[in-house]
Amino acid sequence: MLNLLGEHTCRIDAKGRLMFPARLRRQLDKVIHHGLVINRDIFEKCLVVYPKPEWDIVNSEMTQLSRYNKKHQLFQRKFMKGATLVELDSSGRLNIPTALLEYANIDLSKGNEIIVSGLGEKAEIWAVDAYEKQVLGENDDSDFDFGTLAEEVRRDIESGGAN
Repeated sequence: MLNLLGEHTCRIDAKGRLMFPARLRRQLDKVIHHGLVINRDIFEKCLVVYPKPEWDIVNSEMTQLSRYNKKHQLFQRKFMKGATLVELDSSGRLNIPTALLEYANIDLSKGNEIIVSGLGEKAEIWAVDAYEKQVLGENDDSDFDFGTLAEEVRRDIESGGAN
């Protein structure tokens, strides 16, 4: 079972190549030879990187959807849109497709800094400003309370509603 950890400020070059963080590469050592799948996140304007074996689990959930149900097919199309199998090159770089960079608002002309964050069985790739706003809560005037969120999530898990 993977447990990817760490928050890494990285650079992405003008061709969309990311030097994947060495610490995350080491954590993926046993599965990275299978490749990685990069896709859009469902809820946020960031990208998600799955080790291929983990993506296979996610993809198997897709096979439970009915091909005769319009809502299921729409979800599958939207979810799979942009999903790309990628491999690290010999230098440890990950080439991110342009359409995915655009989705995550990663502008290759703006300093080229991004955040790569381990999140259990996957990693996320964020534009720095989006990460600071969403995850760190910077520039956020709302009354967000992380403790309350933690309590709600814990109740969901205890009641079996985590899925």
